[in-house]
Amino acid sequence: MTRPNLLLVDDHPITIDGYVNILTTSKDHDTLIDFTTAYSCEEAYVKITKRYLSQKTFDLAFLDISLPPYEIKNIQNGIDLGALIRQYFPKCKIILLTMHSEPLLIHNAIKKINPEGFILKNDINALSLVTAYLSIMQGHKFYSATITKVLSQAILKKLNFDAIDCQILELISRGIKTKDMTKHLNLSLSAIEKRKAAIKNKLLKDKRSDKELIEHAIKIGLL
Repeated sequence: MTRPNLLLVDDHPITIDGYVNILTTSKDHDTLIDFTTAYSCEEAYVKITKRYLSQKTFDLAFLDISLPPYEIKNIQNGIDLGALIRQYFPKCKIILLTMHSEPLLIHNAIKKINPEGFILKNDINALSLVTAYLSIMQGHKFYSATITKVLSQAILKKLNFDAIDCQILELISRGIKTKDMTKHLNLSLSAIEKRKAAIKNKLLKDKRSDKELIEHAIKIGLL
């Protein structure tokens, strides 16, 4: 049997060591696994592109969302890495892991890369990590309890935000100026300005500041 090739990306080495130990010592499967590890967006980018150029693939990627960014390539987090993996390795399954359960982050990730697995770190232990791994490798999806609960909430459905709307709001929350958003989005400045105005209208019903917009988004639980 061919060994699965797994990519593990997390900025805490002890976390990656834990994943490797759990997956290699589990009695629920006896398949040997090849691991590739990275601790930042830049390191992951290098290893993903090298593997692509060598005409090899990954079978599954565990991606922490919060990672040191790779600004030169505009890769800010694990979601952006997931988009890169979708481009280079369309058959690779993706598990996103996070400590954050904000609806905007979760919906943005779903809309942008539609991961096979999405896990809030506080939801899992060694047993459920193995369960998630085996389930996804067998072609199923696995979303942990908190992620499933957030997805069932109506707030973003009511607002009808798409992936770009979510990205614009996330960029505003990071303090990115509107004129600089063209570096992060494949949109013209005028298109971004129209989108931003529509977002403010949906959330605030009038023309208030970016600061007030973010304060309101936090208040209603989007951020």
